[in-house]
Amino acid sequence: RFGENHAIMGLAFTWLMACACAVPPLVGWSRYIPEGMQCSCGVDYYTRAEGFNNESFVVYMFVCHFLTPLTIVFFCYGRLLCAVKEAAAAQQESETTQRAEREVTRMVVLMVIAFLV
Repeated sequence: RFGENHAIMGLAFTWLMACACAVPPLVGWSRYIPEGMQCSCGVDYYTRAEGFNNESFVVYMFVCHFLTPLTIVFFCYGRLLCAVKEAAAAQQESETTQRAEREVTRMVVLMVIAFLV
């Protein structure tokens, strides 16, 4: 059951991941530079200067903040689809079961696409 402790842990984890993205450039691992029309700042993905370690920071961001969450999303939604298929197989293939299975599959595909966009 989802309770208050789960919500608090989710918020704490969200803040932890946000800080893990935002703080390293502030302490010298990569840096922030003005973007576009010089009205906002972003991480320096372009400079290959020795002192900034930008390449390692980009690899860190890609692995920890994209590949790892993507793997978790695929694993969790894959398990959900397997559980729905097992439940559908156990209940004889009725029309409502097939409709529910299609809805869950559609939701999983949309959630993965939303994460990637």
